[in-house]
Amino acid sequence: MRFLKSEAGAIILWLAASLFVAALLTPHLYDAGKDLAESAKTSDYPAVIESVAGSAGRAKIDRYFSRSLLISGLALLPLLIRRVKQLPRDPHADVYALRKSPWDTQLAHLGGGLVIGAASVSLLTLILEISGAAIPRDTELSAGNFTSKVLMPAVGAGVIEEFVFRGLLLGFWLRACSLQTAWIGSSVMFSFIHFLSPPDGMVIVDPRAWHTGFEILGGTLGHFTDPAFFVTEFATLTLLGLILAWCRIRTFSLWLPIGLHVGLVFALKTFSMARSLDPESPLRPWFIGNDLKSGILPLTTLAVCFALCKIVVRLFPPADIETSAPEQA
Repeated sequence: MRFLKSEAGAIILWLAASLFVAALLTPHLYDAGKDLAESAKTSDYPAVIESVAGSAGRAKIDRYFSRSLLISGLALLPLLIRRVKQLPRDPHADVYALRKSPWDTQLAHLGGGLVIGAASVSLLTLILEISGAAIPRDTELSAGNFTSKVLMPAVGAGVIEEFVFRGLLLGFWLRACSLQTAWIGSSVMFSFIHFLSPPDGMVIVDPRAWHTGFEILGGTLGHFTDPAFFVTEFATLTLLGLILAWCRIRTFSLWLPIGLHVGLVFALKTFSMARSLDPESPLRPWFIGNDLKSGILPLTTLAVCFALCKIVVRLFPPADIETSAPEQA
């Protein structure tokens, strides 16, 4: 009971409530999305609505569960913030609070992160291309497709997820725990939430049934009973979370993690749009897994990202860096 009254307990309760609400919301969001897609076939909507309707029509039920979780998490976030504000504040959290840095430092961190993320993944894709592990995908390439499938998801993921995970949740962890615990705990949560999707091949008989979301949730949690999953995909995304959290702690801002996150997703989405991985490649499964998020090569790519981020921080240190302790992270 004492744990549930703490800030860490409040975060766990927020996550559990978000999962429950998402399970309830999923079939209703699915209904609305498919209805919009059907309506767009016979109605003249603005281009943005047409694009959303097209995505809604193509999306499967697992995508609707993912979006429902995002909606429920954001909707319940004010309650989490309110609860945390009611709890006693740990004075050491002020050491790691977000600070306003000069505009040139912000720009250097944002631009440096963008370049590091995009260039690192581009180098990985070049290695896959040379080795024959990447094969062309029969996909129509157009400005509209690029905007909706690459640019918008990259910017959306980078900005929204960094605000939520490194801006809010990491801040809560820092108030409740030691630096090391907050750094690792928030990164594991970041990875955990990203894998809240059903396993490949899961069949949902009636996506519109009221219990569909709970069926998906049950299949989703089954991910975490597979040991191989932990040493491949989960480990890679946890490492990414650790790097992004380090960038936030070390710079006292979100500019570097936002830039790095956007750059990584931008390059990943660009690759996925134009190429696919050859299942017969000799690099499978140890060097590269089912996608660019698992395997030795992706882990190495993240290690390179981290080394380059440390260089950016040294070249463009945030204000008052000499009085801070995050270097220990």
